[in-house]
Amino acid sequence: MAKPTNRRVKSDDMLSVSSSDELEQTIFRIGQLQTMLDIATAQTNQAIEDAKTSLKEQATAINNEIKVLSKSAQIFFSANQQDIVPAGKKSRIYTVGEIGTRTPPLSVTVKNGQDVIDALAKLQEQLKLTDLLSVKTSVNKTGLIKHREQVKDIAGITFNQKEQFFIKPVHVPVDHLSDVEESA
Repeated sequence: MAKPTNRRVKSDDMLSVSSSDELEQTIFRIGQLQTMLDIATAQTNQAIEDAKTSLKEQATAINNEIKVLSKSAQIFFSANQQDIVPAGKKSRIYTVGEIGTRTPPLSVTVKNGQDVIDALAKLQEQLKLTDLLSVKTSVNKTGLIKHREQVKDIAGITFNQKEQFFIKPVHVPVDHLSDVEESA
């Protein structure tokens, strides 16, 4: 269900509810409108999913063709690089595009994290280095809520809880919407 937008209600936008019967009818109407919104949302989501599926199929076919063409161009380029690329250069620019090689920045991969951390900690201590490991600290909001009495006087911590008005109409199942529209 979509969240209502927060906006001020102008007096022109309001209807007057003056009895319990009118209040019940208002809640019923809200339920109908929410069901209509659920249906519209479901239909839109289905259309989006259908479009995504169609795009995925097209993209897969296109990407497969790009891979085949790229691989064949790479094989030819590798075999003939000395003839294709000017001396001292790594690429060649054609009117339709550029082809070449490049060396990306150095990267690092860490596996067996705790073992690596232990080894780096020892090395950092031996070599008097300070930049091999970093420590990250952050506030645990769940812990603050759990221990709110102990932390409530710390400047910068504010606990928020407001009473909220709600209307919860009986939810009409989507497949029975036509029955609801007929009875209204």
